[in-house]
Amino acid sequence: MVEPRPLLVGQADYLYFVERAARGMLAIVTELGDRRACERPELPSANTPYGLLAHCLGVMAYWGGRVVAGREVVRDRSSEFSATGTVAEITQQVEQALAHLRDDVAAVKPEDAPRNEPDKWALGPDRPLTQSTALVHLYEELAQHHGQMQVLRDALTDRAASPVAAPERTGSFDDVDLGWLRNKRSVKWHRPDPSLLPAWIADMDFPIAPVIRIAIQEAVDRGDLGYPDWPAHPLAEPFSKRMQARYQWSPNPDHVRGATDIIQVLQIVLSLATSPGDGIVAFVPNYPPFLATLATMSRPLVPAPVLPDGDSSWTWDHDRLAADLTRCRAKVLLLVNPHNPTGRVLTGAELRRLAELAERHDLIVISDEIHAELTHRPNKHIPFASLSPDAAARTVTVTSATKAFNIAGLRAAVAHVGPAELRKDWDAQPPDLFGATNVLGVEATIAAWTHGDSWLSALNTHLLRNRDRLAQRLEQLADLRMRRPEAGYLAWLDCAAARLPDEPARWFREHAGVELSVGSDFGQAHQDYARLNFATTTSLLDEMVDRLGRALQDR
Repeated sequence: MVEPRPLLVGQADYLYFVERAARGMLAIVTELGDRRACERPELPSANTPYGLLAHCLGVMAYWGGRVVAGREVVRDRSSEFSATGTVAEITQQVEQALAHLRDDVAAVKPEDAPRNEPDKWALGPDRPLTQSTALVHLYEELAQHHGQMQVLRDALTDRAASPVAAPERTGSFDDVDLGWLRNKRSVKWHRPDPSLLPAWIADMDFPIAPVIRIAIQEAVDRGDLGYPDWPAHPLAEPFSKRMQARYQWSPNPDHVRGATDIIQVLQIVLSLATSPGDGIVAFVPNYPPFLATLATMSRPLVPAPVLPDGDSSWTWDHDRLAADLTRCRAKVLLLVNPHNPTGRVLTGAELRRLAELAERHDLIVISDEIHAELTHRPNKHIPFASLSPDAAARTVTVTSATKAFNIAGLRAAVAHVGPAELRKDWDAQPPDLFGATNVLGVEATIAAWTHGDSWLSALNTHLLRNRDRLAQRLEQLADLRMRRPEAGYLAWLDCAAARLPDEPARWFREHAGVELSVGSDFGQAHQDYARLNFATTTSLLDEMVDRLGRALQDR
């Protein structure tokens, strides 16, 4: 007989696997949404997904809190399985339960007896327990119920959704197969060499939201891909309602015009409202296709450099911008808020200062707000056009569901055109000169804006966790610096301390096998920067950072 030896598992590893199980179940409840998560599938002795997760929170409190840590825990086991509520409510409960468990585990003495013996009704192991083996049983229950949750999810979605199989359906934003990603034909994964890990273009590595998949499939099943019957643009009312619901701004639906993407709106407005030689104010660094558009259309850039503000944020020199506007013949302020690539979310006070400049110099404002729905708490997005009647009358607000819901290829965007003369000029153009919004893009956008908030909330939770994980890991790499973005999933990395012989993105591609966005593409003054996309799984993000770290160490 082999002599038993202790199997040592660190607290961090244990908590990682427990959180993975708990968040995996929460992701399924989030995917199902408030209504279906509280439904009971037609399976023998099945519980609702919501009730099963509520039971798991009871398990965590009982075994981690009462048995192991000796906390006073009041538990009504019979009511757990009948629990109902919203995704937002259960999300808060999961976060609280995990916080309690982290405290409980931190105080564990592995070989000591539990501080409280399990009650006779508790379904625990039939053997004497230590504090560590009681925690092992806690994880055993969560892992078992995670599997049950997947069965419940499949039963409910197979009944309610399209019968077409969705092999990429997952229960967690971390549950994504690398092979599935490498088989994609979109540019992020298809263009780089297979030896590279792509972290460049702003696509996310997750399957689309189930509500979008269902909406698209239903349109296909109806055969509804012919010429659409749209007396008015179909996204005008949904856009107006969403702005009111999320930002308390009530844009006029009659002022909404459709477009294929944000870049097209910029080019339309510049064509209609400016002439070659007219200056365009833009914060730099800036989105490369915007800078390329200005150069191609002979609209000189009036740069407003984005500057480091302490160790954690970004700002700009407002007085310099005011002076430059006095000297330059500028016609347009191109505002990207939240900002790409820094992720900065402008405050109300900052926006009002810009609005005063726009009014003083009679600038049209193109406000690209496509990253707004990815704003991280506690920051708040404020639509520029909501500041005042004057701001509304001079602003073209541009947005789309494509960024937040990862559907860029569906080519659907909206522009709320505040300036009356610009609307008149836009409508005077030949029919279909600017193309038409994609039918499936409309179906997907309406589904996202109407039924996708639970999925979006879970996504933002994952992105915020990845952002903080990336920041913490980069702190261990003295040569790379990152100010945490206030929105989105793009990290603007300052690599100056590394003193690399080439632009960082090019050097890391060759020496680390990670594909980043080239800093100088965002403006020639940013050769020491690279942009990293962290909208991926935790394991892939860790592998990227590991590769960057090894490359720097092996120089």
